[in-house]
Amino acid sequence: MIAHQFLGLAALTALASACAPELLKRDGWRGAHIAKRAEPGARAWSFELAEAWNQLNPEWSTCYSGRRQSPINLRSKWGYYTQEPPTFHYPKNLTGKIDNWDFGPQFSIEVDDDNKTAAYIEFDHDGDPEIAYFRQWHVHTAAEHTIDGYRPKGEIHFVHYDDAGVPRSVIGFFFDRKSKYDDYNFNFTGPAIDATGSAFYRQLEPLELPDIFSNNTLEGVELDLNLLIKEAKDYKKFWTYKGSFTTPPCSEGIRWFISPEIIWLSDDQTESLLRASTFGDRPVNSVWDHDINV
Repeated sequence: MIAHQFLGLAALTALASACAPELLKRDGWRGAHIAKRAEPGARAWSFELAEAWNQLNPEWSTCYSGRRQSPINLRSKWGYYTQEPPTFHYPKNLTGKIDNWDFGPQFSIEVDDDNKTAAYIEFDHDGDPEIAYFRQWHVHTAAEHTIDGYRPKGEIHFVHYDDAGVPRSVIGFFFDRKSKYDDYNFNFTGPAIDATGSAFYRQLEPLELPDIFSNNTLEGVELDLNLLIKEAKDYKKFWTYKGSFTTPPCSEGIRWFISPEIIWLSDDQTESLLRASTFGDRPVNSVWDHDINV
């Protein structure tokens, strides 16, 4: 009887694996990644349990009860922000380090004692000028925000803090690979895609990006963030809203700027980035008190 039960369970497991292989891969459900996540100081959450984050830690209750949670589904019918765009003050060569934040590559720079960095943005917030300093970018695959329900291959977040060390703004970029077989041709109005892909990503091509199993850190990496701004058509068109971080504790008070211009990667670039990443996208939240394009 026990043997029959075991065989039945094994058969069901095999069937589930065959029918839903992504469930086994999501959030690094693989031995080496699990071992890394079990190390001291490892994250106590996963994207697989995003809808239960408030149950894992009472300090994460905002993840469930917050009025301005991110990400959201962005809708083209809303139009775009028509006031002043953010002003980018990014030096041409910014030196930092690249590691893996358990779900994909991230780049971070040193922060001065006064919480300032050499790279910063200026933007209008409720009628008042504000400055926020760049600290890092990181990658989510697939994209967290969606556009009219369309979810690009991934999303890059440029995270900025004020001079008090409080997180204030995230600049978002979508990336995807352009396929001649794609029926969904959202916002593709430019010339044929360069076979070499994204100029911004070409800076990463000589590097061996740390993957989700790795604890390696690449020091002294120089990047030009302006290349990504240029690829987003100088960030002249964007959505903006009041939201939150997309990971625990889901802190609100974040001003989001998101360009609808897709950053198109070559096949090789896409494969390289996905090889260093794993599923890391929070489900979209209902629009509530987000003050979209206000």
